[in-house]
Amino acid sequence: MNPRIKRPQRTGLPRTFRPNYLSFAGTYQCNLSCPHCCVPIEWLDRLDISTAVRFLEQAHAAGIDTLGFTGGEPFLYSEFLEALTARAAQLGFRFDKLMTNGVWHRDAGHAEHVLSRLRDAGFTGKIGLSVDKFHGMDIEKLAEFCRVTRRVFDRDTVLSLSYASRSPEKGLEPIRRLAEALDGVVAWSDVLGRYMLVSDELTMTACWNHLATVERAEGLPGNPWDGTWFEEDYCEGPGQALIVNPRGEVKPCCGFASDLDQLTIGNIHTDSVEDIIAFAKRHPVVGTIFSKGLSALRDEILARDPNALPGATSNHCFFCWYALTRGLASGVSGGGGKVGDWTGTKANYAGEVIQLGVRR
Repeated sequence: MNPRIKRPQRTGLPRTFRPNYLSFAGTYQCNLSCPHCCVPIEWLDRLDISTAVRFLEQAHAAGIDTLGFTGGEPFLYSEFLEALTARAAQLGFRFDKLMTNGVWHRDAGHAEHVLSRLRDAGFTGKIGLSVDKFHGMDIEKLAEFCRVTRRVFDRDTVLSLSYASRSPEKGLEPIRRLAEALDGVVAWSDVLGRYMLVSDELTMTACWNHLATVERAEGLPGNPWDGTWFEEDYCEGPGQALIVNPRGEVKPCCGFASDLDQLTIGNIHTDSVEDIIAFAKRHPVVGTIFSKGLSALRDEILARDPNALPGATSNHCFFCWYALTRGLASGVSGGGGKVGDWTGTKANYAGEVIQLGVRR
């Protein structure tokens, strides 16, 4: 997953849920088991291709124009990537990132075969590599993947990097090792406000993700309550998205809390894009975050009980996850992913009845 992606914000528009981005996780299975991963990689589900294509077409009709892929490890279900990419290219979607760990392949020949098929299907986005100390990956094999990807797509900017750490200047050691293997360097860009890995053949931006001690990472050292409250952004950057998981459940964001049942706003097997967006706007948490902000949720919690939170945190995604799993948000229950009374096979909220395929 790729929390707090900073996509360009659309200014001058009303504060409400109006997604312009679609992302599919066709599978959650992965060849790695990282200690900070918030994705349930134990799920064996694979998203049905024809159902995903139908939802893609509905999203296009609703004005959604950007597509990305995540996982698990997406390349473990490469036929899904090819089919969705081919249809999206026909519809004129802009491709965002396809996130991968870059070490899923057997050898260079295997990687070249799979990547060539993706290229031929019409993929024109970036291949995003998750590279940090938690992945513990084979740097030489990752460098091999980088070289093959550069050759197949014939673009020096085809790859980008993502890393999770407590602050942007920390956790760069694996990226520096990758740079060495590629005969490149890592340097800070004042223009981009990010680190970059640059070699003779590749130019990669490094996107920092604020590490959150959620799910498997709850036992990691460090205090997420750092004494500073997050800056309100109404989830305009990382949100405004329909994130579809392998069971067809749709979530409104790509953050660390995105796999919680409390943020399920529909299911592509039973609900249309229009119904999902309509329900999200009336969802007691999602609707509040996108119209009034995550800080409104925080203020409501503290108004009820000034001692409900251990402190202040600058990490949006950690706060959202904590509030939902502890049952602190009005209208939803906690307990590790059980939905509240406002859901069910039919959800009745704000006077409207909307069909929802919510997992119990």
